[in-house]
Amino acid sequence: MTTAPTAGLARRRAILDAALTVFLKSGVAGATVEALHRASGASVGSIYHFFGSKDGVAAELYLEILRDYYDTYLAVLQSNSTARGGIESTVRTHLEWVAANERRARFLFHHREFESIEEARPEITALNDYFYGAATAWLQPHITQGRIKPLPPRLCQSLWMGPCVEYARLWLARTTEFDILDPAPILGQAAWDAVKA
Repeated sequence: MTTAPTAGLARRRAILDAALTVFLKSGVAGATVEALHRASGASVGSIYHFFGSKDGVAAELYLEILRDYYDTYLAVLQSNSTARGGIESTVRTHLEWVAANERRARFLFHHREFESIEEARPEITALNDYFYGAATAWLQPHITQGRIKPLPPRLCQSLWMGPCVEYARLWLARTTEFDILDPAPILGQAAWDAVKA
């Protein structure tokens, strides 16, 4: 017999999983609570109970995906003691995460209906601050020791991640098939060249 908390977690998970499909198909603005109900099998009441609104579902989905991406990225960055290893491995990690999580990446990186996640803005800001704080803590010794250019952390991050993020966006929006991972060494080298001292 399923316990009530377990059943609640399963229902909540079903709503978020269904929401990804519904939002990718219709956009958040074009989706309805009724569509979430039909796709998830959860009652309309459950949707409101767990998330408060359709926008609440979108905000929680966005936060969940962003957390997973940041956790994956930071785990790889922090496991590298060398500046070049950290830079190049995070480039590959970004591409691998996008390839392994294509639908979630499409929602995270192509989601443009920011008003739908506005209620989660404080949590998103806190998550971004945590991410950039952790990345800065990793960067700082390499900057101090002259391995990486002394740039503001967000600028440094933009220089090293910009090309691979754009390449992944092109892959997500592709109209023809191409391999997202093949250019990882080239993009990793470009990232290192952009920030090395």
